[in-house]
Amino acid sequence: MTKEKILRILRESGDYISGESLADMLGVSRAAVWKHVHMLIKDGYRIDVVQGKGYRLMSVPDLLYPSEVRYGLQTRLLGKNIVHFKTTPSTIIVARQLAEHGAEEGTTVIAEMQTQGKGRLGRKFVTPPGGLWMSIILRPQIDPMHAPNITLLAAVSVTKALRRVGLEAAIKWPNDVLVNGKKICGILTEMSAETDAVNYIILSIGVNVNNEVPLETATTMKAELGREVDRVKFMQSLLETLEADYLRFKEEGFTPILWSWRRYSDTLGRPVEVTYQDEMVTGVAQDVDEDGSLLVKTRDGSIRKIVSGDCRHLRSL
Repeated sequence: MTKEKILRILRESGDYISGESLADMLGVSRAAVWKHVHMLIKDGYRIDVVQGKGYRLMSVPDLLYPSEVRYGLQTRLLGKNIVHFKTTPSTIIVARQLAEHGAEEGTTVIAEMQTQGKGRLGRKFVTPPGGLWMSIILRPQIDPMHAPNITLLAAVSVTKALRRVGLEAAIKWPNDVLVNGKKICGILTEMSAETDAVNYIILSIGVNVNNEVPLETATTMKAELGREVDRVKFMQSLLETLEADYLRFKEEGFTPILWSWRRYSDTLGRPVEVTYQDEMVTGVAQDVDEDGSLLVKTRDGSIRKIVSGDCRHLRSL
């Protein structure tokens, strides 16, 4: 933590501060200060070193380091414990291993890039540098049948965070967030549970921020806003919004979150084609019920309840 404390002091000083002063503040040797400053420089921080004046922080790297995300983060739970990788096969795999070994709720795993990113139904999810790829360990005291609510809750939180930066985001059932009809975020949840209790849920969120996207059906925050986005600030905003919604869910239940989901939905009221258990259901999306299932009114007037599936928006029936 000494390295993080030095970084905080340099950041808040805004000017040169001597190695002796840093050593006194931290109760370490000047040699230890230099060692940690050298590590920060190696991590990509630009620190000016002037003999007789000391050290001054000039710029920080565009990386989601725990020290950067935690600095100024206004949460009590999410992001207090952060595990960061420049490259990892999958944040889900790491989060699952941590959860199995008792990691506390709110532990957040971040990767600058994943080599084996996974989407729904085991599909490959491309996660190049410049995006926001993270998995969060949650331990809600809920019945396993209500676990899908976490996916809808996360979609609401992501939508709010995107709208705060000026993007008219909307939710496509069950787990995508769109901007101008193009996918900008995917959400995946994985659960470990007993018959009547959840052990943990891994909530994985992938947001296209400044990265390149290979598909015309996808977009990025950078492309929509016409500028680079500060990924640290956006991640902080998202974690704060997600925590507020999650705590509300734990205190008041899913109903208030569901109201928000309906308000932000891009699916309700539209003709849809949903692939569900090797069956294709076509009709108009009427509503989402308390367990997160999509209610579709088919051509014959009947209402089909679809627990999970692939949903495609249609121009017309």
